[in-house]
Amino acid sequence: QRLGRVLGRHAGVVTTAAPGPRTSQYALAAVPVFLVALVLYLATLLPDVGIWDTAEFQALGSVLGTAHPTGYPSYTLLLWLASVMLQPLGNEAYRADLLSALLMAGAGAVLAMRTVMATRRWPLGLLAGLVFALTPVAWRWGLRADPHALHVFLAALLLVLLGRWQQREAGALGAGGPWLLSAAAVFGVSLGNHALTMLLAPGIAAFVLLVSPRILRQQTRLVVFGVVVLALAAVAVYLYLPLRAAMDPPLMYANPGTWDGFWYVVLGEQFQGSFGPLPPAGLLLESIWRELVRGFGALAILALAGLLLGLFRHPRLTTLGLLWFACTWLFAIGYANAAIERYYLVPLLVAALAIALAADAIWDVLRDLLERDGHTQTFRLGVSALVLGLLALTVWPIADRYTRLDLSGDTRGRLIIDDTFEALEPEAVVVSWWSYSTPLWYGQHVEGRRPDVTVIDDRDVLDDGYGDTVGAIEAHLGERPVYVIRHERELPSLMQDYLLVPVADVPMEMYRVLSEGTD
Repeated sequence: QRLGRVLGRHAGVVTTAAPGPRTSQYALAAVPVFLVALVLYLATLLPDVGIWDTAEFQALGSVLGTAHPTGYPSYTLLLWLASVMLQPLGNEAYRADLLSALLMAGAGAVLAMRTVMATRRWPLGLLAGLVFALTPVAWRWGLRADPHALHVFLAALLLVLLGRWQQREAGALGAGGPWLLSAAAVFGVSLGNHALTMLLAPGIAAFVLLVSPRILRQQTRLVVFGVVVLALAAVAVYLYLPLRAAMDPPLMYANPGTWDGFWYVVLGEQFQGSFGPLPPAGLLLESIWRELVRGFGALAILALAGLLLGLFRHPRLTTLGLLWFACTWLFAIGYANAAIERYYLVPLLVAALAIALAADAIWDVLRDLLERDGHTQTFRLGVSALVLGLLALTVWPIADRYTRLDLSGDTRGRLIIDDTFEALEPEAVVVSWWSYSTPLWYGQHVEGRRPDVTVIDDRDVLDDGYGDTVGAIEAHLGERPVYVIRHERELPSLMQDYLLVPVADVPMEMYRVLSEGTD
């Protein structure tokens, strides 16, 4: 009976405001998490231009372009701010990578604060923040420019704002209004960063209704005002796309300055055929367990235990977390993407919090079984062993992950720019594809190199009316030197129509295109 009371001590409706943790407790948890994560990220950070989406995002900030779907206007504007504020720290590519490191380390620190808010124990905040920040997924995507770092940071910030609203509502109805409005504004900004934010809405709605079941009737004005604030924040950032497109920026995807182009980008229409059927329940659960073990090792079992115990001890927070976890995971498991692990960042954030909640339950059991029976010293030793053991399991994989994830020596993007521009003839046309187009664009639009060269990507083939790769080649062959960088599955058909001469001393397969019969 006593154990049951301990495990369920936070269940039920809170009617009075409990004293919150002291500022020092938040600092003891959040500051070390931020510093440890940032030091590790900086030591392994991608030092220069990358390839694929990374190079696009590295270029966006300084040229204020418009990105591929879903546009990411919030992230683009933040990239611009970082390109200005971090200017003394490196070139444009490095500054964009550094922004991801700051955001991911910040997400771990904010999670630490939310854990302290829930448990009132700063060592558990330290644990949750480090557990998340040191997962391979968080570490990897904290090393390169990518909007998912901002997405998970804003998700962690939402947890704190909603938690603060809950605390204030427990003291007096309506007292937490400003915090709920702040959460609405952050949600709107997050919606302007990534469409995955929509998957957070069910969890937030459930949390709000569980904390304040009569909010729709008793605080109608607050709810309406919150919806207005959310909408205004989202619309404000998305207006960037058509406004900037009207200025014809150096990098512009699908021309969101037109009505059709805007919705094509914002709704991600080109990816709508990328969803397949969900796997059987057994395979779905297996994928979840596999990712939890890959991220947390032996602590994965505590994540499951924490989610179960949390339903009794922190029902509102755990309901929010479970819905975030389930909605995002179900979306990601059915979506074909080249780097789908990025979509697991928010579920892993929730799982890291659950690990701390499980540790919190063990802490309470030790206290109830030992300290209240007079075994204070034994209780202190037991709690110390618990925290130190969990922290040891958290930091143990650092050396291995450091070696596997280290990007500090990655120079592929720089080699693509330098060697390709060196090999191209004057006024050349390069019919390329995304992974190689983006670093070449970075070299042109950010560094001002080879303005005589025209890089035609698959997106340009559509927007400029070429029809297909052959149409892009034919439009320039005989008038300008034409080169192709194409996927290997497309090369055989091109070799039937043209003479493709390999270009030496470039870090990818590039061919000079000649008409058949050319000597």
